[in-house]
Amino acid sequence: MHNSHKFMPRKLLLAIMAVSASTSALAQSSDMEEIVVYGQRAAQNKALDEYRSADSITNFIAADDMGQFVDQNVAESLQRLPGISISRDQGEGRFVSVRGIDAGLSTVTINGMRIGTPEDESRAVPLDVIPTGSVDLLEVTKVPTPDMPGDAIGGAVNVRSASAFDRDGQQFTYRAEASYNELSGETSPKGQVDFSDTYDAFGGMDNLGVTFGLNYTERQMESDNVEGAYDLLDFNGNDVLSVIELQERKYALTRERTGANLNLELRPDESTRYFASAVYSEFQDAESRQRTIYAFEDGDLSSFDGSAAVYSDIPEDGFRRRIRYRTKNQDTMALNLGGEHDFNQWRLDYNVGISDTKERVLDEKEGRFEKTGDALNADVWIGGGLPSFTIRNGDTVTREHLVNSNYELDRVVLEPIWVDDKDVNFAVNMEIPYAFGIQNLTLKAGLDGRFKEKDSNVDEIELRDVPDLNLADYSMAPWSHGLADMGDGISADQFMGYFSNNRSSFSQRPQDVDENNELSLSQDYQAEEDVTAAYLMGTWEMQNMQIIAGGRIEQTDYSALGNEVVYDADGNLSINPRRVDSSYSNFLPGLHLRYEPTDDLVIRAAWSNTIARPSFGDISPRSFVNREDLEIEAGNPDLDPYTSANFDLLADWYYGETGVVSAGVFYKDIDDYIVEFTSRNNPVYAGYDVTQPINGTKASVKGFEFNVQQGLEIIDPALTGLLAGANLSVLDTELTLAERNGEDFMLPAAAEESGNIFIGYENEQFSTRLSATYRGEMLDEVGDDRDFDIYVASHTQVDLTASYRFSQQIELVAQLINLTDEPLELYQGSKGYTLQLEEYGPTFAFGLKGRF
Repeated sequence: MHNSHKFMPRKLLLAIMAVSASTSALAQSSDMEEIVVYGQRAAQNKALDEYRSADSITNFIAADDMGQFVDQNVAESLQRLPGISISRDQGEGRFVSVRGIDAGLSTVTINGMRIGTPEDESRAVPLDVIPTGSVDLLEVTKVPTPDMPGDAIGGAVNVRSASAFDRDGQQFTYRAEASYNELSGETSPKGQVDFSDTYDAFGGMDNLGVTFGLNYTERQMESDNVEGAYDLLDFNGNDVLSVIELQERKYALTRERTGANLNLELRPDESTRYFASAVYSEFQDAESRQRTIYAFEDGDLSSFDGSAAVYSDIPEDGFRRRIRYRTKNQDTMALNLGGEHDFNQWRLDYNVGISDTKERVLDEKEGRFEKTGDALNADVWIGGGLPSFTIRNGDTVTREHLVNSNYELDRVVLEPIWVDDKDVNFAVNMEIPYAFGIQNLTLKAGLDGRFKEKDSNVDEIELRDVPDLNLADYSMAPWSHGLADMGDGISADQFMGYFSNNRSSFSQRPQDVDENNELSLSQDYQAEEDVTAAYLMGTWEMQNMQIIAGGRIEQTDYSALGNEVVYDADGNLSINPRRVDSSYSNFLPGLHLRYEPTDDLVIRAAWSNTIARPSFGDISPRSFVNREDLEIEAGNPDLDPYTSANFDLLADWYYGETGVVSAGVFYKDIDDYIVEFTSRNNPVYAGYDVTQPINGTKASVKGFEFNVQQGLEIIDPALTGLLAGANLSVLDTELTLAERNGEDFMLPAAAEESGNIFIGYENEQFSTRLSATYRGEMLDEVGDDRDFDIYVASHTQVDLTASYRFSQQIELVAQLINLTDEPLELYQGSKGYTLQLEEYGPTFAFGLKGRF
């Protein structure tokens, strides 16, 4: 913060005013009433103080007075903020979108240090790997100032651990829970402990702060899934859009998260601070998947009226049953070292950070079984959501396609994955108050850099020389599935056990060796990216106004070695190595205005320029060839980076002790926006559907944000203890593509409406909160015409939390998550053509927490 008292934290100002007003009264009495703020209100007050005193447009979520968050992970906590939406995986929040911008276009730091991502294709950091037990404060900067990295078209997310100096003496907190998932019927544990204290390292005062935390979460879950695929088929000489394939899937998984954080702070005197922080997170996802595949297109489309289709003579291998098992491990280790010095005439701070992130999937195996016996017919109905169907043998309805004894092993597919992401970054900043002898002017200049290495090795090996195995030997009781009849169950343990014990009986066929080599090499790449930057920024503070102006220059050098698919004149696919290099620089100016016309009104305005670099998977020479479905996913080394000019205007009205009403508008003008484009008529890869990232010609985001929160005692003293809040974000996004000339699209992954509403109550013993989170429809992928555009349907989730405090040392807590069993849904072209529907079921959690 700067020197003017106008920009002190609001809590500090209130405290100073209270002390001044009560000095004479305290002189007459030694008794003082203690006002205790706890629970939701403590967290809300802390976040509001941070928000009001921030230089830039930044939102905050704080832990409560026991260092606790309500939500399971960082992503789910961040979705409570205005303008923030999340994407989910197996029902859990995973990636965060800021103001409708794809998660890969925002930066993520822990204690100000950049961290990598274990994802092999994206820059998006999966925030579900960070349990909230490691965190004290979450901050989302929507408009970076010039002293912040410029690759934040969406925003910058910073995850802050607690400082021992921010706490009152020694503190130990704990939390222990058990959660029950209704769909799986399983109960899972969760626990965390945190310790902090300050010590006398040199004598005379406490100058060494130590904060340490451990947390562990296990969740045993299931999900029910149905996925369709639609394409043009020939019917009586005309192309008609119909379902070509349907998959029914059952997932059973166990997710474990282990986290640890250590913060050390040394303050040898009032003008010096040294710090070291380490964060470790280990995420393991053990998953089995059973699926049944109906390849309707393998038969003949003999009847079709736009909604009812008859497929005749679907061959026996058009019915497939598969069992897969894999364990995904993602580890993140981040270390940050630095210092701060106040030399009276100038200030200096510096830090060096190292992040090492890994993903390993070493045991992925899928047994693929195909039906034997007669060809079958299918009556299918489409256009009303999920396709429905009846399978017939001749004219007789049959279930033989659901009986394991009718299936024999065709092949086993192995897909091990190794991803390494190493990030070394540094920053040096110098700040000069009273620059050039001007009392209200502060100059700040600095250098920073990030040196990143990413190595992605994704192999796929098909073993088609296999023993004669009948699927009946691996049967189990049928799975419960809320969306489909999946017939006989398949035991992943039994099949994977047989495979491991008889590994020598499974091998490649000689004719498959070349194809397996292609599958093994085509997705691999090694990339390096060096980004160096310098900036100059000035802050001018007047009585009720603050102006920040400056600019930064960023230099990017990128190189990658990978493989590309080549389609020769004879129609054969081959894989050729390719190296690519690029180098470019960007100048990113910015201007920020903060104006307080009255004590309870703050107006902020900003103009900024930001960039986003293409993801490593998009810009690297790599590809994935699916010969079975005739699909290719390829990188595009010719991509340009995104660039954006951003304009913001926001007003905050503070009233009461904890109330605020905020409203603002913003605009982003984005050039070279990158979007996934699928072509069914790619001349280079005839016969294949090719999905490849391309630069759009133009994109823009116009937005409105609104936020209100207040303790309701301001309305009526009888409502003391009630808290309420709501926020809403409405976007108007546009994207144009040369490949779809004359059409406008919403930005992919941009929810044009999102919002939250909550009402809570608390007193000294009891606390509860009911909240609802809404995310609107999103475009996921652009096809070569409207019938092939893919959308994610809107999503509304309702959660309820409650706690009862027996004492400071023990508090009973309960959570009800996803009360309405909201599914994930995607559709193709229009809402009647469901592409994917997945249900997860509600989760209920109960436990204890406390502080000593």
